[in-house]
Amino acid sequence: MNIPSKEECLAILDNNKTPSNVIKHCKTVCQIAEELVDKLIEKGIEINKDLVIASALLHDIERDKKNHVEAGASLIKSMGFPEVSEIIRKHTLYNLNNLKEELKTIEEKIVFYADKRVKGSKIVDLKERFDDLVIRYNNDFTNELNFTKKIEEEINLMLK
Repeated sequence: MNIPSKEECLAILDNNKTPSNVIKHCKTVCQIAEELVDKLIEKGIEINKDLVIASALLHDIERDKKNHVEAGASLIKSMGFPEVSEIIRKHTLYNLNNLKEELKTIEEKIVFYADKRVKGSKIVDLKERFDDLVIRYNNDFTNELNFTKKIEEEINLMLK
């Protein structure tokens, strides 16, 4: 498994000319993800911490592109990081029915969840994040919020 280090991820973001506000968002998502990983590892749960960190840092690398999820996953895969690419591909709220079947590993769930806890570069609760999505996209995200709450519950159960 080929996983870029934190420093390599930051260089990849910089070389890709990813906007600074997106990099700040990714760093905050990574902070939440890393804290969760550390707590879960303390509970004896086996997690690939390096994979979570790289995926969290790179998840929005192509945020300014149309269909940023596929664009980012494709770019990172082409750089030789297929496992990171796979997690990036699954951090989206689009196509929720497929996501319910696809989001399987703890690493995927942590990156997905951590992303939903960050509005811009600020850590918020799920309600505030989804209220913002409703306003920004003028869409109903009730199903997506409920799905994310289930992921949160699953992570919290592991932390008990």
